[in-house]
Amino acid sequence: MWIRKVSLSPLKLLLVGFSAVLVAPVQAVAEPNPGRVCAEAAQLIEAGYLTEARALFKRLPDEAPVPCMAENLQLIDARRAAAAAKVKEGLKAHDAGNEHKAVTAFEAALALERDNAAALAGFPKGLSTEKGDWDAYYRDWLVPLLQLVAAGAVGVVILGALSGLFARLVVRSPSVEWPRAARIAIGMLGGILLVGCGVMLPVYVMFKPFTASHLLLALAVLVILLLLLSVVATVAWVAARAGQSRRRVWADWCPLLVCLAVTSIAGLPALMAVFSESYESLGAVYVVLSCFGVLLTATALGQSLRLQVEVQTEAGEADAAATDYLLARLRTLGMERRQELNAVPAITSLSNIRTEDLSALPAGKVASTVSRLFFSLRPDRTWRARVTSMDANRIAVTLNRNGRHAESLIFSRLDLGLPVIEDEKAESRLRAQLLTGAAAIILVRLSQSHPVLRPGLLGARNWRSVTLQVIASSESLIDAPDQRVPMLGRAVNEDPGNKLARLEYLWAHQDSTSFDSPLARQITEATDKLLEDLPSTDVARALRIRGHYRNTAQWLNMHAQSGYTDTGLLDHASDSLSRLETACKPSGDQNSPVAQLADRARPLAGAFRGAIDALSPPKKKPATEPSHPPHPTHFQSPRLAYENACFECALLSDSRAEQPHAPKLTDKALHVDHAVQHLRVGLPTSRDVELAIKDPSLALLRGEAEFQSLAGTTPPAEFLKLQTFTAPDFAGVAEKLDSAGLSQPEEIIRRTNRSKGRAELATYLGISSLLVDRIRQIALLAKVHPDLGDPRMLNLLLRTGIDSPSRLKKEIREGREELVNRLKKLAETEGTSGLKGIERPNGWLAAGRR
Repeated sequence: MWIRKVSLSPLKLLLVGFSAVLVAPVQAVAEPNPGRVCAEAAQLIEAGYLTEARALFKRLPDEAPVPCMAENLQLIDARRAAAAAKVKEGLKAHDAGNEHKAVTAFEAALALERDNAAALAGFPKGLSTEKGDWDAYYRDWLVPLLQLVAAGAVGVVILGALSGLFARLVVRSPSVEWPRAARIAIGMLGGILLVGCGVMLPVYVMFKPFTASHLLLALAVLVILLLLLSVVATVAWVAARAGQSRRRVWADWCPLLVCLAVTSIAGLPALMAVFSESYESLGAVYVVLSCFGVLLTATALGQSLRLQVEVQTEAGEADAAATDYLLARLRTLGMERRQELNAVPAITSLSNIRTEDLSALPAGKVASTVSRLFFSLRPDRTWRARVTSMDANRIAVTLNRNGRHAESLIFSRLDLGLPVIEDEKAESRLRAQLLTGAAAIILVRLSQSHPVLRPGLLGARNWRSVTLQVIASSESLIDAPDQRVPMLGRAVNEDPGNKLARLEYLWAHQDSTSFDSPLARQITEATDKLLEDLPSTDVARALRIRGHYRNTAQWLNMHAQSGYTDTGLLDHASDSLSRLETACKPSGDQNSPVAQLADRARPLAGAFRGAIDALSPPKKKPATEPSHPPHPTHFQSPRLAYENACFECALLSDSRAEQPHAPKLTDKALHVDHAVQHLRVGLPTSRDVELAIKDPSLALLRGEAEFQSLAGTTPPAEFLKLQTFTAPDFAGVAEKLDSAGLSQPEEIIRRTNRSKGRAELATYLGISSLLVDRIRQIALLAKVHPDLGDPRMLNLLLRTGIDSPSRLKKEIREGREELVNRLKKLAETEGTSGLKGIERPNGWLAAGRR
């Protein structure tokens, strides 16, 4: 329907209300301003509201004549006469049947005089007025509102872009990020000023909704001073928290304070110069507040942790694959670690950078140029990293903050103590190592300005230390496994405060230390102390779970190595397990990586608890027998099945013989069977098998045929089953010897007494005469002493590298006790410790020395 009478007052009330929220003006009662009355009357006449314009003059007192009154009244009468003429034209067209011309004439009359009754009543019957209603709404409401929104949006965008440009001025590259509360407070003030002024400055110029007053201007000056003091107080608070770096904080934020002071000093005199009831005074207020909004917004957003990365080739072209790898490294640095059987793998990254805070510069010249321009104008895009690959061994890293240079560094593999490799096939791994170093450089530099990243680094402040530790802990990055300990040692030397590198270094030594060595106990005690000194963060909690799990297993292994007699080691295991159980308690976000790690480790802790309860002395045992581990068909994971096998072995230990719940002789076979069944599902890889062979907790199973078959350690029962005949050089030799009736040492010695016989045997076997001579030497070794005639004992000698009587004689003379100890350790791993030659070695030692 038609809007019969439309007034500007609703729109003006809307503007006035919005403006009041921003500056809270206190309108002063004042006499009408003749100039303003003339301007409002002209606007009303132009819009066709003739009645309202005439009423505006009637409200004026008689003693206050307005110069434009007579002219405007004449204009009102003229527009009414023109509207009446258009009405007559419309009626004439209507009578002639030209409806379109009639409607056009009536609309022209209404445009001249909105409340012309003849024009409103002159439309023919049945003619829809919806179009006219929409036109009036569009003209009187929508167009002004769109103009207001467009002008405000343009103002906000311009001020936001200025904030992005000023961020490089007020936030210096070495500046440390403010606490979150301070940044939010300053950012909210800056955002309110920026948006409010961005909208109200064009509104004020277009509509002039306020009447200036001394009180309003005084409030504006007070607001400006309060804003200045609030920023100074914030910097002082941050400086007080900085401690010894207080002077540096003031130096870092000196540009911000200078900009605010200059704005205030330049703005306040301008206000005083126009300190009158004029529109220019309020315009100056908006300009000063807009400057404050730009500076405060630039300060708050210029400290944000947003990073854009770009990797270039040596030709300066974008490398999308390397860029994606660097992004992934920045998000997951340190997550890729060696997943050994005796260590729960850590799954929490050293980096606390959120995924949404990382971005990559798009490939392509046009796209990258537009992205750089957009990046420079956004105040929240603070950091930009450019990594350039010079060659396979060198890389350059440049880091900018808010468009200002923050860090530049060139490093190579030699800087990390890594050898230069020319192999083209290894180039991909080399680039991955260099990009890992670039990620470490960026992360360590960001942590200097953003304290939120420091807990994730666990005390690391040197990028070389972080790089070496990550490469050494990753099987896909390290060049050779034997480099692991030296690299971790260099990582600790570069930065002794890197707690993760220290732990990894100690654990690397622990892997190569025997369980009965005093060093094994010292390392485990040292790692326990280091784990307790870690901060209360998710990264530290994940590391505690990993470390306490490993140390609990270590203490139990040392206890098993002692023959289950050293109860002090069992107490240490119980203490480590208690810390593990505390670290695995549910807390925080249950979907986080550390919560998932705790869920994985919790059942393993339960298996440890059962083993410790089973091995504890009677006075420390509970009133009832500890719960038996679940049946192998109900295992949750191979790791849990492995721990259950260790629990079954603990039930078999001699230290439980006098305990009330010790297994009876008839139950031992059942425990052995259960342990082997657990191991069938608990040894999925060859590495797991190798570690199970060395694990002292499984020592009681080594003599069992089923375990030996599972682990591949079944001792040879015949001469032709020795490990020598399983080597690739002797493939098929054992079968041919057996077919020729040469299955015993005596027969081989007799057949190879002469060189002609050795040559004939070499031809028959299809091997060289040197290998035939080696077979003869092994046969002679078996005849040195009857104890060495046992294939199992002879196989132990071969595993130590002794394959001839002369070599045996040399080893005995150089170190008799050392040789015996080596053989005993090998016998333990094969379950042959009960051999006569191991228990009483004096006989064959004397024979071998002759």
